Amino acid sequence: MNSINKDYFMKYLKNELTDDETRQLVAWLRENKENQEFLFSLKDSYLYLNYEKDKKEADTKHEWKLFSERVGLSKKTVSSGKHFSLKYIWTSAAVILLCIVGGWTAGMIYAGLDVPRGLVTLETEIGQQAKTILPDGTAVLLNACSKLTYSLEGWNDTRDVRLEGEAIFDVVHKKDQPFYVHTRNYNVRVLGTNFNVMAYGNDPEGVVTLKHGKVEIGVAGSNKNTFLQPGESFVYDNQTGTYQVEQRSLKHVYAWEHKEIIFEGHTLEEKKEELSRHFGYKFEIAPELQKMSYKATLRDESLNEFLAALDSITPQMSYCIDVNRKIVKVKKLNYGED
Repeated sequence: MNSINKDYFMKYLKNELTDDETRQLVAWLRENKENQEFLFSLKDSYLYLNYEKDKKEADTKHEWKLFSERVGLSKKTVSSGKHFSLKYIWTSAAVILLCIVGGWTAGMIYAGLDVPRGLVTLETEIGQQAKTILPDGTAVLLNACSKLTYSLEGWNDTRDVRLEGEAIFDVVHKKDQPFYVHTRNYNVRVLGTNFNVMAYGNDPEGVVTLKHGKVEIGVAGSNKNTFLQPGESFVYDNQTGTYQVEQRSLKHVYAWEHKEIIFEGHTLEEKKEELSRHFGYKFEIAPELQKMSYKATLRDESLNEFLAALDSITPQMSYCIDVNRKIVKVKKLNYGED
């Protein structure tokens, strides 16, 4: 896609183009069908994300005809075009507004589009999840503190996304077009399947778990790829760079999809990063309590409710919440304290 002033896109959507800007945009649209498809799909998404009720696919031929007539172009210049669908971004909490000139925040969930590169970014914060449908129809559920990035340009040739954090992918099968998920330490290649990728930079391990289908995982610096069968997990040690295949409970791996945290003999130390993403507080566990395990399922409890329940079943435990520093200190109770 050749260069054009990205401000023109928002002005076009708001019907604020000057005559000179209109001429420049027309010249850019005349260059190729890709430019027409790109602009008119943006218009369709812009209308949708501003609460328009008519959620149709962008008809490039029709939109180009309307635009041509509006600016007085000859009918001979109308491109035959093709239908182009830019799937809509949506979240479980609120509609994301798509920002054509860089992105803005809606409900603390960020979605942006870098027009010159056609780069789409979806990012969640603490305690949030977001859902999106990619251009090929693949569904993605993004966990808290995660970031998904992909490019619209060339999507019909290669389906590539980059993930920081955790997400569940339900990939549309395309025989001759693999789907790739790129993380910091490894890449996942699939044709059509459902799997979970956990790739938080501050966690001790990264994990790819396959629910159904088949995936292939390649690690940087290794010439041997790993293939997973349903129910298997690829576990990458972020400290040593080693990895192995394990059997892990799908119920536990996919618990976050239902906003649950499951303790099945787990310790607070093992779950502290997950708890931090869920509550927005850093957890500091005293050494004396780091090996104490629990069996429980956390669902809709608040931080205070969770800690109170924990306190009631752990007599030797006390805790302190530092609201200003966003820290929860879990320590061994000194019986001389009040």
